[in-house]
Amino acid sequence: MWSTKLPHSEEKLSIPSTSTNHARRLMQWGTLISLVYLTGLGIYAWSVSSLMIEMTPDEFATFLSGAFAPIGFLWLVLGFRQQGDELQNSARALWLQGEELRNSVEQQRQLVEVSREKLAYEVAARMESEAEAERAAQPRLVATKGYRSYSGLQQTHEISVYSGGPTCSDVSVIANGEIVARKAVFQTGERIKFEMSYQRPNDVLPIMLFVQYKDLQEKRRQIHFYIPTIEKGGPGDGRTLGEPDRIGVIENI
Repeated sequence: MWSTKLPHSEEKLSIPSTSTNHARRLMQWGTLISLVYLTGLGIYAWSVSSLMIEMTPDEFATFLSGAFAPIGFLWLVLGFRQQGDELQNSARALWLQGEELRNSVEQQRQLVEVSREKLAYEVAARMESEAEAERAAQPRLVATKGYRSYSGLQQTHEISVYSGGPTCSDVSVIANGEIVARKAVFQTGERIKFEMSYQRPNDVLPIMLFVQYKDLQEKRRQIHFYIPTIEKGGPGDGRTLGEPDRIGVIENI
């Protein structure tokens, strides 16, 4: 049978939490350094408060810009670092999505392959079942020779066709191109008999016998037999004496 177990079908792809912890640590360190720096800056400003009071607005603005520049630079560096981590995380997420998509495509491909194999098996099984039903619908026909009589140069053969079943219908028996017998229903165990006469030696030929019928599926078929008559004179001037042989296969007509 077919296996539907597919690789990576239960594998969970996720982004590791290391980058998130790293970003959190950057925030914590940046906040701590900023607090320490601001505390030191406050202490320094308190110690020189008398000088700061005497500063002009331009001097005070220059002091503030110089005092807070390290803090701004620190957070600028931390921001770039955090942005780089986020970009790395995004690239990792895209790669994982690509892996999931590849695994999904592989699973779908294997599912299609399994479905194709199952369909091929079902088609083969159905064809085999239909062929078996068709074989069962064909009658088992046997052609045999009976007595042989002579009247001067005329030779007469009795030919019979026996049915071993199953029943077939609309039967026509054709010998050497002529219809010699018909039967509406040819049941199991029945026999169709007829005679074939010809002048010796010029007309001595093997009898080509065709039996046309409808099988149990109401399909028109025919079976042909080679009826030997004398020791010589058959195809290839070979030996033809003996029981009739069924030649070929059941044919559609």
